[in-house]
Amino acid sequence: MGVDLGLQSFAVLSNGEVFENPKFLRRMEEKLAKEQRVLSRRVVGSANWNKQRIKVARIHERIVNARTDYLQKLSTYLIN
Repeated sequence: MGVDLGLQSFAVLSNGEVFENPKFLRRMEEKLAKEQRVLSRRVVGSANWNKQRIKVARIHERIVNARTDYLQKLSTYLIN
């Protein structure tokens, strides 16, 4: 089985099966931008700055987790 990784679609198999590119960052982009703007207005080192920093980090973590989950599910599907 051959796999072609691309830009339009995430992967295309040699049998013609296509896996779409799910663009996880694009989905969370607006929420991330809003929270980063709020963070930039906070005083560095304050308690509220720390809470906001954690909010931004959680959004980044959700993006990473979604990407990892997709890749693991796809690889498991291909192996089975």
